[in-house]
Formats: sequence, C-alpha cells, structure tokens
Amino acid sequence: MDHLLNMKNREELKLCGIEHIYSFNDTKIELRTVSGDVSIQGENLDMGKLSIEDGMVNIKGSINSIVYSKISKKDEEGFLKKLFK
Repeated sequence: MDHLLNMKNREELKLCGIEHIYSFNDTKIELRTVSGDVSIQGENLDMGKLSIEDGMVNIKGSINSIVYSKISKKDEEGFLKKLFK
C-alpha cells in the first residue's frame, strides 16, 4: 500500500496508507503510516471518514503542521520479519 497525502487550502486533508491511529483530539492527530509516524497539528481538527481496513482518513480543520518521524532500521527489520514469517 502506498502512502498518499492530499491537502486542499490547509483545511482538508486526505491520507492513504494509514496503519494505526495513536491519538486524536481537536488540536493534534498522531498516526502511523506505511512511511512512518505522522503528527498533524492545527485547530478544530475533525476526522470525518475513517477506514483502517482501507488505510484512509479524511481530516478537516485549520491545519498548521504535518511532521513525519524517521523510520528506524529496527522498525523496518521488524516489519520485514513479520511480513516474511
């Protein structure tokens, strides 16, 4: 599954490739994608359509930042090990 981010006017955000949602509230959403962890900060954030099965989420609100964290080698090895078990 590919990771795709599509943002319109810093008010609507569509993400694909979502694997897990760590936490969310109206100012911060933290999730894991196939490309690593992502933190989205803003105001009045609302998760509209959410489908973990399809790996998609739609977010509306005033988006101030999107921050990715690096994927560590340990995480990559763990994922590959699980994949080829």
